[in-house]
Amino acid sequence: MKHWLRLHGQSLARTLGALVRHPFSSALNLLVIGITAALPLALWLVISSVSSVASQIHIEPQISIFMRDSATKEDLSMLAEQLKKDPRIASSRFIAKDEALKEMQASSGAANLLAGLSENPLPDAFILSSKDGQATKLEALQKDLLTRPGVDEIQLDSAWAHRLERLLALGQTLFEVIVVLLATALALITGNAIRMQILTRKEEIEVARLIGATDAFIRRPFIYFAMVQGLLGGLFACAIVAGILSHLNPAVFELANAYGQKFSLLSPDFSTVVIVCGLCTLLTFIGAWLAVWRHLRQFT
Repeated sequence: MKHWLRLHGQSLARTLGALVRHPFSSALNLLVIGITAALPLALWLVISSVSSVASQIHIEPQISIFMRDSATKEDLSMLAEQLKKDPRIASSRFIAKDEALKEMQASSGAANLLAGLSENPLPDAFILSSKDGQATKLEALQKDLLTRPGVDEIQLDSAWAHRLERLLALGQTLFEVIVVLLATALALITGNAIRMQILTRKEEIEVARLIGATDAFIRRPFIYFAMVQGLLGGLFACAIVAGILSHLNPAVFELANAYGQKFSLLSPDFSTVVIVCGLCTLLTFIGAWLAVWRHLRQFT
């Protein structure tokens, strides 16, 4: 056990020494890893910030029910009672056709023209607010209300709900695609960097093989080098994102304040930093292990 720990300690020490001896190339590698990891991290923090605000906004889609001219007072009172008891409806308001005509006269400025009509062309109506803005549930509610006695037509704007759902689905899919692509890129970048190191140390590896070095012994320094770079690159990514968001937050706060809202973008917290560093370390480990495994097979 002591021998195993000593070997790993020596590999880690050599890795840190290599980073110090080649500061420029190490800084470039860390910059590439940091920027690659910063892009999905920034996107995730922005989505989380917007989602936290959106979850506090209660949207109550409006539904208009227009009654037939033949609808009786019993039909109106029965429907009004049913709407009050319906758990899917947040609120309902009855607008008599005479009241609707008066509102139109007041808002349109064509009182003289409307006063010349022989009869009121507007129907009695109910204005509802639904508790659920999901498009499928709005359409189901519309079909149900159309079966009620006296109901002639129902208008609802479910198109916005469809667009919102598709937008959210698109955003989630886009985020997943970006994460997969950048994770693959990070593993490939690490694998390519390790491959270059292996090629420069090809003779050293061959000599080590001749004197009986195992694959694990040869692989260990490359793996540690990649994992340390992944860890430092993750920290660098969090620093980049924190700096960008702190620079953007004053402008975002002022914009939200202009609309009477309080909103700011979330910065990486401790758990986020741990997750990002862990994922970067894991991806660089995978890239390095695959690169070393492939080249060790060529040396056999």
